[in-house]
Amino acid sequence: FTRYVMQHGAGISIPRSSTAQASYGRQVSAAEMQPGDLVFYGSGKSIDHVGMYIGNGQIVHASTYSTGIKTSPWNYRTPVKIMNVMGD
Repeated sequence: FTRYVMQHGAGISIPRSSTAQASYGRQVSAAEMQPGDLVFYGSGKSIDHVGMYIGNGQIVHASTYSTGIKTSPWNYRTPVKIMNVMGD
């Protein structure tokens, strides 16, 4: 989902997997987070989910097959990493 949005919405090509995306761009803190930044979730060092920050404390993400694309608070799970991929 995030790869598609970045490619078609911003013209930015990023890797396919969330694990690879987590190494792309520049890491930022929650205080520095801007719309378009990617928020990564997982357990330990393993990344298993990614959402895109859209502002106002919310991310948009592909949740599950049954719930589809939805918005959630950016910290609905404990983030592992936040990456700026747009070069701001």
